[in-house]
Amino acid sequence: MFRRARQVLTFAAGLLPGAAGLAQAGGGAEPAAAAPVTAHLAARLLPADGPPIDGAVLVERGGRIVALGPRRTTAIPAGATVVDHGESWLSPGFVDLHHHVSSGGGDINDMVLPINAELRTLDTVKPSSELIRRTVAGGVTTTLFIPGSGTNISGFGVLLKMRAGAPLADMVIRDLGAMKVAQGFNPERYSGDLGQTRMGSSELLTQVLEKGRDYAAAWRASAAGTGAQPKFDPALEQLRKVFDGEVPVLIHTAGARDCVATARMFQGVFDLHMILSHGCFDGWLAADALAQWQTPLNLGPRMYQFDRYGHMQGMCQAYWDAGCRNISINTDAPVVAPEELQVQAAMAIRLGLPYEAALRAVTIVPARQIGIGERTGSLAVGKDADFQITAGDPLDPRFGPEKVYIEGTLIHRRGDSR
Repeated sequence: MFRRARQVLTFAAGLLPGAAGLAQAGGGAEPAAAAPVTAHLAARLLPADGPPIDGAVLVERGGRIVALGPRRTTAIPAGATVVDHGESWLSPGFVDLHHHVSSGGGDINDMVLPINAELRTLDTVKPSSELIRRTVAGGVTTTLFIPGSGTNISGFGVLLKMRAGAPLADMVIRDLGAMKVAQGFNPERYSGDLGQTRMGSSELLTQVLEKGRDYAAAWRASAAGTGAQPKFDPALEQLRKVFDGEVPVLIHTAGARDCVATARMFQGVFDLHMILSHGCFDGWLAADALAQWQTPLNLGPRMYQFDRYGHMQGMCQAYWDAGCRNISINTDAPVVAPEELQVQAAMAIRLGLPYEAALRAVTIVPARQIGIGERTGSLAVGKDADFQITAGDPLDPRFGPEKVYIEGTLIHRRGDSR
């Protein structure tokens, strides 16, 4: 089970070896030996959590990677279909944890109540959405489709593979990908009820989190035989999974004051597996404090801000220089077009984030933050064969994906979406 990030150094550094405590739906069984084998050849392969491999081959069977490495030392099984991508590069599919575009419209925020822990986006996914096709056209193979930020808890997002047009069951990785919370600005309620101020919002969140904590503890005690079975409460059932360590919390937070308040509440008081999302506007001014908390960060969609002297400050660079290492990048699509996660990473590099950190920020780090790092986010034996083919560096906006594969199946070719 994940515990507070400031207590787990390897997690905060993006080096967590597994995702114990978070459900790993699918990807657990070995691919069937009888499944067809395909070998993909590329001039360069970027694993994302290891050094580049030149003159590479990736062997896929049954949707899983069964071998990869230099062609001169990696055997291609007899009878395998060989796909030669020539001088192209092969790299992991991108992972975007702040996404709003997989529904049929704007049905992602119910504004009647400030707390909606019983809602979920799973019921609104529209696999035929053109925006899903555009997402995968940008090399993004996995997204967290979350509710909006108009309320303090707007519900739970669903974790999806971007299999445009596929049956919903073939897209879903985890029904409850993360609980969506919003702090400051967006969820402020101007209708005169509780939640108009930050004091009120904090009190609303504290009340429901305490209820969820106690409800989960009561069920654990009942299961252990040390307490009576509590009364079933459908409004708290999903929240219970957060306190049982099965589902993380993704928290929309911007501004230095709210970034610190988020870390204090979700790491210091409730000790939850959380991800602070956005962190922009003046959030970077709290970078030193968040580095001390080792807060997991999901930065974007704004990649820069002008400081008080008119200098352009790169968001990712500010956090990185302060010592924050658990950094992923988002589009907040459609705020930034869903196919432009590549551009977000390129901007972060241009503004001072090291290249390797930027590559990991759109691949293995978000996968580990959301609890599926053993399944996707990098190229390694045993993982899903989610990858993209580009004519050059996948973080260079001049080289959009030529092809995108999800679990070994060709999902997108250049020209499919315009």
